[in-house]
Amino acid sequence: MKSLLAAMTLVVATPLAALQQQPAPATVFRGGIDVVRLDVSVVRNGRPVRGLSAADFVVTDNGVQQVVESVDVDQLPLSVQLVLDVSGSVVGDRLAHLIAAADGLVASLRPGERAGVLTFSHRFHVLVEMIEDLASVRQALRSLVGEGRTALRDAVQLAIATRHDEGARPLVLVFSDGVDNASWLSEGAVLESARRAGVVIHLIRVAGQEPSGSRFVEQLTETTGGRVWSARSDAELQRLFTTALEEMRGRYLLSFSSQRPVRPGWHALRVRLKNGGGDITARSGYFVTP
Repeated sequence: MKSLLAAMTLVVATPLAALQQQPAPATVFRGGIDVVRLDVSVVRNGRPVRGLSAADFVVTDNGVQQVVESVDVDQLPLSVQLVLDVSGSVVGDRLAHLIAAADGLVASLRPGERAGVLTFSHRFHVLVEMIEDLASVRQALRSLVGEGRTALRDAVQLAIATRHDEGARPLVLVFSDGVDNASWLSEGAVLESARRAGVVIHLIRVAGQEPSGSRFVEQLTETTGGRVWSARSDAELQRLFTTALEEMRGRYLLSFSSQRPVRPGWHALRVRLKNGGGDITARSGYFVTP
């Protein structure tokens, strides 16, 4: 089994061919009835709300109320894809804090959970494939160096196309400290891929580095049911990486059966609590191919 890739360059001469991969679908319909699974975060006053059951949730699919059949919390293993900005601005103390933050997150994963590392500047490297050998992941993180420009959108597209185990809850955790100045793909193209993918995307950035006039990272995380976390200093990165992982573990996994025939195209989802009392974060919908 391949446990460690030695900085394999994915994009060199023909970047668009590598970038235009199809993401793993959010929901695949195979028979007369299939189950839609939805990761949902419920917080009140900034703290997770515990102890909810299926009867507490109202879910609509294209405006039609669904029967929530089950609610699980922290039952399935996580599959975490780290997408780390190693452009020229990530050097010195910032790089040291980034390595410590990523290492701390991997160290917090449980036996049987998987992690992979994709690094990017204006080039992309699969530093480690998605594996259970977390010691190899931690060892590989020590080799990070900062150089080059920033191709955030292209890196997100590659991460979305990563295949995760069917029995795992997939999380893409992106770190970037700068404005995208090297991507080939447009914001719209990457957002469309995110709508079709069955992953939650969290993005951690350094406060003050947001590009003027662009809401790309906000739209990306809203589409996938994730969050944007802004570090006020490099020293705060480790806390935010850990907090993002804990937020994922505290989520509810809602399931409902979708009856055939299922209309191809975009299915808008809405989730709320019957009795209110919480702020909900969930993906905005899923896509069914013809």
